[in-house]
Amino acid sequence: MFDIRYRQEGARRAKFACSGAVLAGGKARRFGRDKAHALLAGKPLIAHVVEALQILFEDVLIVTNQPVSFERFGVTVVSDIVRGAGSLGGLLTALVHADGERCFVAACDMPFLNVDVIRKMLGTNEGLDVVVPAVKGEMQPLHAIYSRRCIRPIRERIAAGDLRIFDFYPEVLTLRFEEHRWEAVDPENRSFFNINTEEDLYGAHLRLAGSGSEDDERKR
Repeated sequence: MFDIRYRQEGARRAKFACSGAVLAGGKARRFGRDKAHALLAGKPLIAHVVEALQILFEDVLIVTNQPVSFERFGVTVVSDIVRGAGSLGGLLTALVHADGERCFVAACDMPFLNVDVIRKMLGTNEGLDVVVPAVKGEMQPLHAIYSRRCIRPIRERIAAGDLRIFDFYPEVLTLRFEEHRWEAVDPENRSFFNINTEEDLYGAHLRLAGSGSEDDERKR
């Protein structure tokens, strides 16, 4: 059994009144195999993500269509409420099952999540419905915070067959979280690095080798 334990340093810090969710329901066509369980530094990609979220949140979820294969990670595992709705369906499921009024949502293939970047996002006005980073002008909907008030417009978008996450943003209070807000703690935007191909996974190994350790990676 794979045992994820968040760092003692993180355990001593105050947790946020927010849930954390990992979406692990993608088909991974470009990768060619199950990304969530691909190994990086001896542990599955999704383990890196879960471990980072455990530093910040008491309530951590994995959203997947294959719940049995994720039970070993020691967090709540839930199945998609609506099948075939892609990441938007995964987001809906996370919000419905989350304990918190807000939920930070990440993809399972983002092994370098920077907890200081996420802290800065969490420190924004809690009256907002979406806090979504924009990296080089492109929004990052799977590294974002959503409130439960997003549930209704998400359901409506799914019913209409419009599955692009950011299409419902104009209907709620949304903040584009620009790079100047976090560049001091993550100047290379590594928190947003995701793995789509085997070449990306190889690049992730090189990043870890270059930084010396995953702890160093998260602190940058």
